[in-house]
Amino acid sequence: MIKNVYFDLDGTLIDSAPSIISCLKRTLLEFGYEIPEYDTLRKCVGPPFTYSFPNYLHIRDEDFQATVKRYREFYDKENGCLEAEVFEGVEGLLKALVQRGYCLFVCTSKPEPTARKILEHLGIDKYFTEICGATLDAKIDTKAQVLELCFKRAPWHKKEETVLIGDTKFDCIGASSVGVDCIGITWGLSSREELMEHQAIAVFDYPDEVLDYIEKN
Repeated sequence: MIKNVYFDLDGTLIDSAPSIISCLKRTLLEFGYEIPEYDTLRKCVGPPFTYSFPNYLHIRDEDFQATVKRYREFYDKENGCLEAEVFEGVEGLLKALVQRGYCLFVCTSKPEPTARKILEHLGIDKYFTEICGATLDAKIDTKAQVLELCFKRAPWHKKEETVLIGDTKFDCIGASSVGVDCIGITWGLSSREELMEHQAIAVFDYPDEVLDYIEKN
């Protein structure tokens, strides 16, 4: 029986792609890197920078720390992060789950202070018992590491009673590695095929479908 519902942030709760991509472009230009096609930039929404910067943007090792720092200045200090919107139907899903007694956490690879700032700005932080994210020093960075942080903060949560909702293969992979089921959603980044390929237990197109599934399980 599902009792705890953990949510990814980017691409699942909020559409943060426009703000992330804008700040990435500014960073790449400043460091003299070529700006890739939109589809490549879009892939950077969700995964940790330790993966996306070298693999998608081809940031050199010697530039990694400086580019991440500059991006965060654009995104955090200059409030680019606040140019995000809650996906249609998501707040209704959160409200319904809370009313039905489920415990909701945010589980994101985004730095935790930034995640809290965005959720508070959008007014949906009130639905979550805890918000767990990556650390700025990248000691906690991957989805698996953030999931373990969630269970550390709530040791009474049982993995067999917990599900992660996410939009990318990184959510599926992270959940699988720690023994948690992952529900994939398609209103974010990935395709149904990719989510199923990486062992999502179910994939849904709309928030109300997610609610129906959780209620039945």
